Amino acid sequence: MRLERARHLLLQTESAITDVAVACGFMNCGHFSRAYRTAYGVSPTMQRGRLS
Repeated sequence: MRLERARHLLLQTESAITDVAVACGFMNCGHFSRAYRTAYGVSPTMQRGRLS
C-alpha cells in the first residue's frame, strides 16, 4: 500500500522524492528506492523522468 501511494504521489505531484518517501512511511530514500525498484522495475527518479 505504501508503494502504491508513493507511485501515485510521484506521478500526480511535483513533491520531492525525499518528501514522497517520508510521506509514505519510509525511513530513508535508499530503502524507498530499493523497494520501489523491486516492485515497479524502475527507480523513483526514472519513474518521474518518464513523465517528460
